[in-house]
Amino acid sequence: MQREQDRAVPAKCGHCERPMSTPLVCDYCHKLNPSAAVTDFFTLLGLARRYDLDQGELHRKYIALSRHAHPDFHASDGQEVQQLHLQVSSALNDAYRTLKDPVSRGAYLLELLGGRSSAEDKSVPEGFLDTMMMMQEEIAEASAAGDADETGRLRQVLQTQHDGLTRRLAELFEQHQQAVVCEAIRGATLGEIRQQLNAISYVRKLLSQT
Repeated sequence: MQREQDRAVPAKCGHCERPMSTPLVCDYCHKLNPSAAVTDFFTLLGLARRYDLDQGELHRKYIALSRHAHPDFHASDGQEVQQLHLQVSSALNDAYRTLKDPVSRGAYLLELLGGRSSAEDKSVPEGFLDTMMMMQEEIAEASAAGDADETGRLRQVLQTQHDGLTRRLAELFEQHQQAVVCEAIRGATLGEIRQQLNAISYVRKLLSQT
């Protein structure tokens, strides 16, 4: 059963007082909610606060809401209304960009759940750095030798590592969601999520070198 805090809470329209299916745009009068741009990205897009988002739904929500919010459609309105639409449109773009990428989505959700940022916790899984340092040396050697085949092989190895870390990240968020009554487990899981995110960022940097 989905927990209450995992659902995007509907709001009442400040203009017509009718319930809203998303907190951004009223279904009846199609007015923007001025407070929507300062809420979290999941709620802004009317999505459950979860890691395993449906990318198709994310895209559909973004496109539909952008049609209402884009400033170009309100050029004849007053300056205050135009400024609101500019603010909301910018927030929508930030939300979509953040939630579309699994790593930025994970980092954003982690901090919403009370986990540490990458600046506060730079730890990675045990043994990970030794493996990555070895990979970095092999990449440098292949590059210096102009060995495209070896570089391609290393890229495949890194991509496999990246995909495995990303799958583990999804599993950890699911574990955190299920550990409703045990704060100790939830806290430990948040720490492991941070390690996975740090590791994925490291692998991505190496991938960019291949």
